[in-house]
Amino acid sequence: MSNPEQSISLEVVLPLPRPQAFELVVERFAAWWPREYTFLGETLDDIGIEPHLGGACYEQDRGGRRVVWGTVLSIERPLYLRLAWQISPEREPIADPAAASRVMLSFRDAGDATRLELVHTDFIRHGERAAEYQAAMASPAGWQHCLGRLTAMAGRR
Repeated sequence: MSNPEQSISLEVVLPLPRPQAFELVVERFAAWWPREYTFLGETLDDIGIEPHLGGACYEQDRGGRRVVWGTVLSIERPLYLRLAWQISPEREPIADPAAASRVMLSFRDAGDATRLELVHTDFIRHGERAAEYQAAMASPAGWQHCLGRLTAMAGRR
């Protein structure tokens, strides 16, 4: 059984220099994030991260409806991005960033490539289903799937 006080740590190597890797991950989020992992699904018009302190992680549909699923807690281009992960274990948005887990993305030089380190912490903030949620995010269908999509997109650039 998972311990919600522990973190998930993963890393991938993106075949891009650090500035381009940061740009793909943060500013071209819609290019690689799995559409099946969105709130708005087929009505999705845009998904992204506003790359500044306090910026929203959001989805927007064609009618202008906006769903916020995260908040930028800190950012240092092209070194790191830290988010409040405002998605509940039930896949519902969490309004209060203080009640959400945390995701840290660190970008490290690796020759001509970039090593992206993802650490997802503070699952305990998700309450009774924290351990279940942590296990889901650590599974092949969780962060591994998302980072696989990112790595594939980076290889096509």
